[in-house]
Amino acid sequence: MSTSLERLLAWEQELLRATSLEHWLEHVARLPGDATDAGEVALLMADPTHELRQLVAGGDATGDSAPPLSFVASLAGLAPHLLSLQGAWRGEYHAADHALLFPRHTALRNVLILPLHRDEHVVGLLNAATRDERPVLGGIEAPLLAHAADVVIASLERQLDRARVLRGGLVDPLTGWNSQRYLQARLREEVARRERDGGCIACLVVDIDRLQALNDARGQSAGDHALREIAARIESQVRASDSAARLASDTFVVLMPATDARQAAPLAERILASVRSAPVDLGSGGAWDLRVSIGIAGCRPGPGIDRKALADQLLAEAMATLHRAKQGGGDRYVIWAN
Repeated sequence: MSTSLERLLAWEQELLRATSLEHWLEHVARLPGDATDAGEVALLMADPTHELRQLVAGGDATGDSAPPLSFVASLAGLAPHLLSLQGAWRGEYHAADHALLFPRHTALRNVLILPLHRDEHVVGLLNAATRDERPVLGGIEAPLLAHAADVVIASLERQLDRARVLRGGLVDPLTGWNSQRYLQARLREEVARRERDGGCIACLVVDIDRLQALNDARGQSAGDHALREIAARIESQVRASDSAARLASDTFVVLMPATDARQAAPLAERILASVRSAPVDLGSGGAWDLRVSIGIAGCRPGPGIDRKALADQLLAEAMATLHRAKQGGGDRYVIWAN
């Protein structure tokens, strides 16, 4: 077996064994051969519903090892001449035909385009190019390249299915926090425990002030970076015994067992200080100064209570105090008072 073939098979195995969508993207970027050493690898996917964009945003596929990943509503508008490709295409690089396929192109010479098929339709293109005379994967014949393309799309579909499960289940795909579904179950569970064992529950609702202004000025991607960093700053302040979840697009909840509302105030102060400590990195060399508002409520479950009703009331009171903090100008916390 040739060295080129061995490297291709090892690369395919890495794609099939990837444990997350972001790791899969890192492996795609390491396409075997000279392209990854002296050229460029780029992945272009049709994403008319923006689902793939959202699933990728839920991971951390933004590092230097990830390939340039582009989304278009339809490949027909960007590369109509490639939609009829049944197999790999090799040839010389021409800016008029290939510049849009390589967003970071620099003096490219030879190109390999692998069409990715689903149900006999081209849904994506894996593109690689070298900066010298060497062809991309020059020792690999067309049938093996077709097999590689099948492995790419099959392994991608597997990762997307996994990401969909996470998004629709108990984990928020963007921040990695617990989801709203988890929060609802955890709230009722904690109310039942306090009803049985005694003690209080505190609930903090944290909302990012004026996040929409950031989205409008810098775009949704910058807003997603900000959400992830704010989530990380909040998480760095909570106790191991606390439970945290993302409630809505820019709203987070922290449950503090065996804690009353007043005892939760130091956590609110630490969160405010952490957010104020430095501007938020937007992931593209820029930064943005953000603040948060916090509402705090607490309860002491007694015997014979309606657990669901009390859990809903606790969250509603925390949301009401959050609204008061927002009305007061933000960048503060308010504690529920009857």
